[in-house]
Amino acid sequence: MRPGESKPINRSNWLERLPEALREDVLNSCVRLKYKRGRHLFRQGDPANGIYCILTGEAQVVGTTITGLDILVSVLRANDWTGYLACTDKGNYTFSVIASQPCEVLHVPLAAVRRIFMSDADAFRLFVLPEIASTRATYQHFVENLAFTPLQRLARRLIDLTSAPHGEERVSDFISPITQDQLALSIMTSRQWANRLLQHMEQAKLIAISRGRIDILNRDALLTLAVHGESGFTVAEPADSAAEDLPRDPA
Repeated sequence: MRPGESKPINRSNWLERLPEALREDVLNSCVRLKYKRGRHLFRQGDPANGIYCILTGEAQVVGTTITGLDILVSVLRANDWTGYLACTDKGNYTFSVIASQPCEVLHVPLAAVRRIFMSDADAFRLFVLPEIASTRATYQHFVENLAFTPLQRLARRLIDLTSAPHGEERVSDFISPITQDQLALSIMTSRQWANRLLQHMEQAKLIAISRGRIDILNRDALLTLAVHGESGFTVAEPADSAAEDLPRDPA
């Protein structure tokens, strides 16, 4: 990789935390790839072939259940990395990563990952730190889903989808593209009920909904709702004729 091409990814928290020698080895070992919207970087169940960094565009991390339902797990944006777990345990990728916008991607092949990170304990620890952060977030998400109401879960989901994948740092004020089905499945409720909850959030001026897009207008209030509950919100049973501002997934 040419030296002048390394600049766009130096903002990556993970890459910046690496010692200079490891960081340069990663940069010298990677290749750039381009993906059209809808193309897979990799599919759930594929053998590991390395780690990926989004340089431009966005990609959605999607998990598929044994019954074939696709669950939106997170959104990857510029300087987000993915693929650590499969490279660590020599297993298959646990999720699919799909370009939701045209993407330019940095790929570090598996052979380079193993050479750089798997022969030294300190280097290995640095490699798995993002996966450890993801595991901690998964535990928190699991506990919250047991205790939270659907409205709280939706608020939490909107915060998550506009945050860095391994933390709560805000990286975007909107989510696009997004569908009703993706949101409903991710908070374990019906599409109609998720749409009704979104309408109440919009009426409270927490969000703004347009075709295939949700803008976050009041992130602090949304986070308060997610953490402390829905005092002040009165949510009626969803009507069959409720307006649907977000598109449905194809049947």
